Amino acid sequence: MLHAIAPGPVGGAESAVLGLTAGLAEGGVEVVLAVLADASSGPFIERARAERRNVVVIDAPGRNYLRDWSGLRRIMRGLDLDLMHTHGYRADMMGFLAARSDGRAVVATAHGFTDGARMNRLNQWLAMRALQRDDAVIAVSSPLATRLALMGVPPDRIVTIPNAWRPPSVPPLDHAAACARLGLNEAVPLLGWVGRLSHVKGADIALAALARLRNNTARLVFVGDGPDRPALEAQAAALGVASRVRFAGMVPQASSILAAFDALVLSSRSEGTPMILLETIHAGVPIVASAVGGVPDLLAPGTALLVPPNNPAALATAMDDVLTDRGAAASRASVARARVAEHFSPGEWVSRHLAVYQRVMERRAR
Repeated sequence: MLHAIAPGPVGGAESAVLGLTAGLAEGGVEVVLAVLADASSGPFIERARAERRNVVVIDAPGRNYLRDWSGLRRIMRGLDLDLMHTHGYRADMMGFLAARSDGRAVVATAHGFTDGARMNRLNQWLAMRALQRDDAVIAVSSPLATRLALMGVPPDRIVTIPNAWRPPSVPPLDHAAACARLGLNEAVPLLGWVGRLSHVKGADIALAALARLRNNTARLVFVGDGPDRPALEAQAAALGVASRVRFAGMVPQASSILAAFDALVLSSRSEGTPMILLETIHAGVPIVASAVGGVPDLLAPGTALLVPPNNPAALATAMDDVLTDRGAAASRASVARARVAEHFSPGEWVSRHLAVYQRVMERRAR
């Protein structure tokens, strides 16, 4: 089968695709990973090749949709693949058109919605036209499945499969080594934030919470980059916390440096089932998170501190709590790790995807 994605350098969807394709290949499934590439895709391609994926790059700078379509169609025809699994707006649109032009089956995973800017909303609208006609759509959380149904995807074609997690190929660093890699002072409390600096991820909410902390020695470290960085730097200065904020930029294999942090802060306005939470849980790092999307399903009571979204005051209180009572925070992290091992195993994750593929192919054969 063919998996298609137009990746950024790093991210939750990218990690999920690499984990899923690895699990499928280990189970004996022939998997080809098609990358609709532009200038930002290099780190993903390097990682996929390093992890021995069968990668085919469709070089389409400037979002050349015709090249996307023809490249995907050529791969499917040349390898005689019967099913395409798409990930993300661009792959959803062009994958659907390429597969359907030759009568092939299409499955898509909805990893989440970015909303936001006009172009994002347009791409989302176009992708929804494809999702409404796909053979199956996998939602990574129950709230996302509900939203897909409200947006016109036939409910009988929606399957909810929360993300799972596979150990990374790069071993995680310990606290001292992770701090050294990031150039951080390990003697001060460190709160980590990992993701794309965009409105939907709510980095501005985390900054507003930092300004409210009782613990005025804590530092907030942003790992990642994105369009909101200049505005966030200006916000930090306006709040008087610029000296307590570090923008670390893009960090390859960010899961390896999570032990640098005393807690991870997830302040998103919208989420599916965030891969960064699964990676953080495996690293044994306590979590403070907004209760959005699939986050409450992943972080059951007693595993993390959850707060209402868009609420800097509540987020600040939880951040203070995790730094004040380290024993309770460590206990929650331990419970979270045990729960993920039991309920979010990669084997079950892969098996559920295989069941979807089988149902799709059986339905098309009738």
